[in-house]
This record gives sequence, C-alpha cells and structure tokens, in this order.
Amino acid sequence: MKTSTHSFAKYSSSMMKKGLLALFVLAYFPGYAQSLTPEFVTAGYTLTDLGSIEQLPSQYGGLTIRPEQPNTLYIGGNANTSSGGLYTVALTRDAETNHITGFGGAAVFYTEAPNNDGGILFDQNGTLLFTRYSMNELGQRLPDNSYINTSLTTYGVASSVGALAFVPAGYPGAGGLVFSSYSASIMYNVPFTIEANGQYVLSNQIAEVSVFGVASGPEGIAYIPAGSAAFPNLSMVISSYSNGTVVVFEVGDHGLPVPSSAREMVTGLTGAEGALIDPLTGDFLFSTFGGGNKVIRISGFEKPSSVNENPLNNRAGFSLFPNPTEAYFKLDFVNPVIDGLISVFNIHGAKVLEQEISGAGSDEYDLSAQPAGMYIVKVKNGNSIGYQRLILK
Repeated sequence: MKTSTHSFAKYSSSMMKKGLLALFVLAYFPGYAQSLTPEFVTAGYTLTDLGSIEQLPSQYGGLTIRPEQPNTLYIGGNANTSSGGLYTVALTRDAETNHITGFGGAAVFYTEAPNNDGGILFDQNGTLLFTRYSMNELGQRLPDNSYINTSLTTYGVASSVGALAFVPAGYPGAGGLVFSSYSASIMYNVPFTIEANGQYVLSNQIAEVSVFGVASGPEGIAYIPAGSAAFPNLSMVISSYSNGTVVVFEVGDHGLPVPSSAREMVTGLTGAEGALIDPLTGDFLFSTFGGGNKVIRISGFEKPSSVNENPLNNRAGFSLFPNPTEAYFKLDFVNPVIDGLISVFNIHGAKVLEQEISGAGSDEYDLSAQPAGMYIVKVKNGNSIGYQRLILK
C-alpha cells in the first residue's frame, strides 16, 4: 500500500469493479466516472480505454515507447514491490491514423525493475532509468546489463519519488531531468552527467515547485507537443494519483510546472500512474495502479517534433572526424558547402551547438563543455540535410 505524507493511499485493485469500454467515459467504479473535462471535449480531445494487458502482473507502473520501436510498449508490472519488473507488449495501431487501438498479445518479461513506480524511460544510449518507491531511488540498468541504484534523498528529492521525465528540446530547461516526489507533492529539476558506460551521475537539485493541492501525489510526467489545441503556451501533463486526476500546466523555468496555470484534463480516476507521449501520433497514454490496471489513451494532441523522428542518413554528403572524439571534431564534405548549418543534439534532443558552416567547410567544432556520451550531428548543405552519430569520450 502506497501512502504519502499527506495521508493519500493507493487503492487495491480488488476494491474496484472492472469498467466498460467507452469513448468519453472510460470506466465506472463506485463513486467514480472517469472523463475528460468539458473544456477539452470542446477542444476535440477524446478518451479511450485500451483495457488491461494479458499476463502483466498488477499493479501497473510507468510506461514508455522507444522512438526506434514505436510498436512496442514497455510497462512496469508488480509495481512498488521487490519482485517488480519491466515488461514488453506489442501494440496494434489503426492503419490510417496510427492511433494505438490495443495490444497484440500477452506481456513478455523484459528485465527486473524492483519497486518500479510511475517513471520508466530509456535514453538513446540504451540506459534504462526508473523510479523506485518507497526507497526514493533511481534505478539504472546500463547498456552492459549491469544494475545500480542511486539515492535521490542525497540530492534533495523528498522521499519518496514518483516519476521522472526528460525535458524535450524547445521547452524551458530542455535536456534536463525532472522528478516528482509522490509523497511530498513537489517537482524537482536534478542536474546530471553521463559516464562513458551510460551511468547517470546526479547533482543536487537546482529548482523545486510544489503542486500540492492542484496535483497532489504526482506520478507520471509528459510534455505536451507544441501547437496542440487548447494549449497556447508550452505545457506539460502530470498524473495526479492522490487527486484522481490528470492535470495540465504551463511549463516554467527548468522544465517545471507553473502551479497557477493548473487545469484538470481528466477527473474521476483511480490510480493515475505512468505517462507518455506516443512518438508517432502525439497521443497521451497513462497507466493505472489499481483502478482495473489499465492503459488509457487521450487523442487530439499534435504530433511531436523530435530529432528522433529523422532517420540517420548522409544526404548532405559529410563525414565526421575524429569520431569518437575527446572534445573537437571537423566535417569533411563530398560536395561544396552552400548555406551550410551544423546543429548538434544531446541524447535527450536538446540542442547543444549550432553555427553556420564556412564555405570552405574546414571549421572545427568544440564539445569540450559537454558530458561524454552519444550526440546527433545534423548538417544542412544547400537543400540537403543529413544526420550522423558522434561519440564524445
């Protein structure tokens, strides 16, 4: 049983009756009617219950979709327990719209994720990060399959954590790592560096915002695609477990929510847990811990724009050297440079360098201020654009 310092508790799934599939009303439980608020119905959003996942052990934890695997859902099972794990399940999509319509089979065990909670994600190097309740830790499964735990209390995050998310490119605090404390109802920005082996090394949190009252017991975090209806400013969404709601906020400094901008998008929920934005459609998906243990989809958002949507190619006709590098690198072009522009993105999609390319194409580029890891180099040469990976040692 998950209980916060404000005396909120997670409900056992046995307390709830399985709901009926509906469009605007997801499910019915004693005293609950889960639905979009009128503002967002009017704006054209819809709510769909995708149901439970066969052979995924309850309770459900966080969930994520890797951009390079858009038809596979990763989701936590046996959440908040020492036997917790991460599972995969195939997704089915509408042939015309690409909206997720259901699951293509039973869940398959992927890896151990003990005490997983509302936050699960992979970075582009393959490191798996997940929040651990109630020990207030960040679990890390590294690309070599080694596993470590990192205390969040050490870095100023109040016990115990709920979820985590990276701030996307184009948002305040882009590239940063945001955590929610479920128990304290506080959101944090925690700086980090990445070791060559993929391990995240944290530093003391640099900013915090309380969402107590408006989104108490915050769990899953996602950033709403820019330009979406009813969101004139850059915004984010938080699954408020304790309030039984999904709440949207404008994004403020350091990628944190602006409490005064809070609007309820979904009410009447039981166990709002994980959160993700589908990379193909922009749909918002969230899981429930209890409440029937379901995955729920909200459609109507814009499709997200991300460097991850662009396949790595060499249409601009260039190479990088040296690669790997310890700090500096150059470009070599097959064709003359015309109106050249180079942009470098870190593994979270944040732009870390951008400058024009000289006609000679002999410039040297400096990444000495950036942490070791993988970067995506985007080069524009005339009407051609190409992408390549760069490894910084």
